Amino acid sequence: MKKSLIAKALTCILALTCIMATSTFAATTVNKPSPKPLWNAGATRNKIVCISDLHLGVNDKSSQDTVNRPNLIDFINRVGQTKDIRELVIAGDFLDEWVLPLNSPVSTDSQQYLKQCITNNQSVINALKGLSNTGVKLVYVLGNHDMNLVADTLKQAMPNITFVGANGVGDYITGDRKEIAIEHGHRYDVLCAPDTVDNKDLSSSSILPPGYFYGRLVTSWIMQGMPTINKMIPELTDVPSTTNIDQYGAYIYGAFLNNISNMFTNIERFDDKVYNLKNYGFNTKFSEADILPVMQADGTISAPTLFKNYQRSWEQIQTNNGVRVHTSFIQAASVQFNGNTSFTQYYPTQESIQYNGQGIDTVVFGHTHVPLVEKFKNGISVLNDGSWVDTRTGNTNLTRTFAVVTTGKTDSYALYQYNGSTLTDITKQATMAAAN
Repeated sequence: MKKSLIAKALTCILALTCIMATSTFAATTVNKPSPKPLWNAGATRNKIVCISDLHLGVNDKSSQDTVNRPNLIDFINRVGQTKDIRELVIAGDFLDEWVLPLNSPVSTDSQQYLKQCITNNQSVINALKGLSNTGVKLVYVLGNHDMNLVADTLKQAMPNITFVGANGVGDYITGDRKEIAIEHGHRYDVLCAPDTVDNKDLSSSSILPPGYFYGRLVTSWIMQGMPTINKMIPELTDVPSTTNIDQYGAYIYGAFLNNISNMFTNIERFDDKVYNLKNYGFNTKFSEADILPVMQADGTISAPTLFKNYQRSWEQIQTNNGVRVHTSFIQAASVQFNGNTSFTQYYPTQESIQYNGQGIDTVVFGHTHVPLVEKFKNGISVLNDGSWVDTRTGNTNLTRTFAVVTTGKTDSYALYQYNGSTLTDITKQATMAAAN
C-alpha cells in the first residue's frame, strides 16, 4: 500500500513514477548506432512521432536525463533520417524547473534559469536544431515542469521550433484531417495544473501549482539519501461529512499532502523557511508548514499561507486552463490521492472526454511516464508516449518510449521503446482494456 501511494505521489508531483513504479516491459541493452533510419520508411511523410518527459535539468547532479542523453541524441538523429516522419512533437516536460533540491539557488529570472537548462543540454539542442535541415517539423507543447517557458526563450536556441502554449498549458492539433490532438495532460491534475487564481496576495504573477513546492521537497529527500525522520507534522483527525463538499474536498487534499510530508522526510524541519523564492512574482520565504492544509481556528481545513482553501479555486483553474468538461475537486483529488478510481485510468479518460465531439480521432499525452494505449467507445484512441528519464532513478524499464501516429483517411498508431540499434513494439503490452 505504501509503495503504491509513493508511486502515485511521485507521478502527480514530479512525474517521477520511474523512481518507485514497476513495469512488465523487458529491460534492454543500449547500443550506440550510427545515424540511420528508425525503420524502412515509406514514400509519404505521414507519421507524427511524439516524445515527452525528457526532464533536462540545470545541472547533471539533479537532472533526471543524463545517462540517457546519448540515446536521446541518437534517436533524434535517426528521426531526421527517416523519410516518412513528418513531425517530431515533444509533448511537455522538455526542460525542468521542479527537480531541484531546496538548498539550490533559484534564479530570480525564470527564463534565465531555463536558458541554463538549455546550455547544460546543448548536445540535445544541437541534435534538435539539425532536424531543420531534414524536412521534419519540430514542435514543442508546454508541460508542467517547464510551464514558465516562453516561446522566445526556446526559439533563441532553436529558431525553427513551433512553440505551442501559453500560461503553462497548450494543445496541438495536427494530422491530415486535423484529427490528432497532442498535449501534456497536466491541466487535469490538481497538483500540477497552472494556477493563476491563488496566492495573489503573495505574488504578482505566479502560475505555480502546489506540485512545484512538493516536487522540490521530494527531490531534496531523494538526494539526501531518503532519510526517515519524525517531523511532528500535524494530522487531520476529523473527517468531514461527504455531504459537505467544500470541507470534504479540503480533507482529501490535506490528508494526501500529509501523507506526502510524512513519507518524504527531508532533513529540513517542517517549519523551516526553505523555499527562498525571489522569482515567479514572489519575494519571500516559505516553509512546508505554509502549504499543508490543517484545521484552522474557525474549524475549517485550509493551508495557512499558500493555496488557502485550494478546493474553492479548482473550477476557475480549469476554466483558465481551457478544460472543456470540468471535474469536481473531490473527483479529481479522490482519483489521484485516495485511489477510489484507477489512477492510470484517470488521464486517458479525461483526454477522451475533453476531445469528444471535436473531430479528434487520436490523442497523445505524457505526464504520467507510463506508456499506454486505450480505445474508447466514443471512437477516440488515447496514447501516452511514456518518458526518457534515466534508469538510474530506480526503474530499469520505463524509459526511451515514444508514440507514432500515422495520419490519413484513418489513423494508425504504435508505441515503441528505443533500444539503440533496434525498436521494441510495446503497443500490445501497453494496451488497456476497452473503456466503458
